[in-house]
Amino acid sequence: MSDLNFTFPVNELAFAIAEQLKQLWMAQQPQKKEPAIPPHEEKYLTRKEAAKKLKVSLPTLHDYTKRGIIKGFRFGSQVRYLESDIMAALTQMNYN
Repeated sequence: MSDLNFTFPVNELAFAIAEQLKQLWMAQQPQKKEPAIPPHEEKYLTRKEAAKKLKVSLPTLHDYTKRGIIKGFRFGSQVRYLESDIMAALTQMNYN
């Protein structure tokens, strides 16, 4: 049998081993799936926008907020309403 003599630079060997280990590690990691539909981002509406969606006046919107029918969020001196809260309030109102 003949002696085989391999000459392989150490840094290339280390790089090749690191690449193989990286590929094995990546194969075992669970793949993150991107959602088919991006998540709905909450949008804050101004008082005017909220009143327009609800088809009420600003004083009526203020009254609804004070009575707890619609939840308002204060940002400094401004009041904002979540669009989802406005839509929920529209479906909860009983017009009978």
